Amino acid sequence: MSRKFESIGILNDQSFIDVLRRQAVGARKNYRAFYSSFLGGISLEPHHMVVPIDDHMVHRGDAVFEAIKFVREGVYALDRHLDRFDVSRDTIGLSLPFSRAHLEQVIFETIRASKLETGLVRLFLSRGPGGFTTNPYEVTGPQIYCAITELAPLSQEKYKSGVKVGISKVQVKEGFFARTKTCNYLPNVLMKKESIDRALDFTVSRDEKGKIAESSTENFAIIDAKGSLVVPKFDRILKGVTMVRAAELAKAQGIKVLQKSFTKDDVRKAKGAVMLGTTLDVVPVQSFESKKWNDPLDKAPEIKQIMEAFQYDLKRGPLLKRF
Repeated sequence: MSRKFESIGILNDQSFIDVLRRQAVGARKNYRAFYSSFLGGISLEPHHMVVPIDDHMVHRGDAVFEAIKFVREGVYALDRHLDRFDVSRDTIGLSLPFSRAHLEQVIFETIRASKLETGLVRLFLSRGPGGFTTNPYEVTGPQIYCAITELAPLSQEKYKSGVKVGISKVQVKEGFFARTKTCNYLPNVLMKKESIDRALDFTVSRDEKGKIAESSTENFAIIDAKGSLVVPKFDRILKGVTMVRAAELAKAQGIKVLQKSFTKDDVRKAKGAVMLGTTLDVVPVQSFESKKWNDPLDKAPEIKQIMEAFQYDLKRGPLLKRF
């Protein structure tokens, strides 16, 4: 006996817009402004914030991106983010559709249109629309998409008591894909899913030799027994803008900084650990698998020094660019 299904309707222009408007719910209500070179302007309507399905970013992950924080005083570390953006796009042979100076103008104008004082710039450069195969030459041309969203920070309690971290079962990326910030982020998605399923704040991956790598979108570092900040080598991780700046600020505070590989055992012997990222800034770690640091800021005062220096830098430092 065949099963009967309701007839599938055909959308016209008006019903298409009506459906998009109805679907602008949940987190999408926090989308405040959107620039699309494909559409040719800025929109303030969440239901306008769409990308063609035949854009290679959508069906192949063939794109690069950056997440950049802005505060009332300016955009933080914009030049460093765009430098990394340039490295990523050059690595996979992507060109901007216009100059970098015009890209900065796009970012500033989209931020201003959002009317937010604090938020995130989510910047994407795609190969562009024009086909569904893996052929990068079938497209009509590269596209820039820039979304401005509200920032959802961790609770203040996390910055005092710390976050819970575990070791991920997801295989670490190969060096090329770890160092290039493309939109091919399935391993990262699975890591985040894993952390939520395990009631953790974050998980971090390891390489084949057991060396600690990174989290889904954050870096991980430790304060060793001598009070030095130890950050991983950049061979199998993304060169985090926040981590690099935190290391510079730590040195300015008189804290020794070491860049070297470390293992789970090294973490267990450490005075403390931190997660670092654009949305987080610097946050202490409360637990790493079975290792616990109660009162992490007291156990490793170096963490508190770095956190305070970073917050000052975020609002008054030389990396701010006014918009």
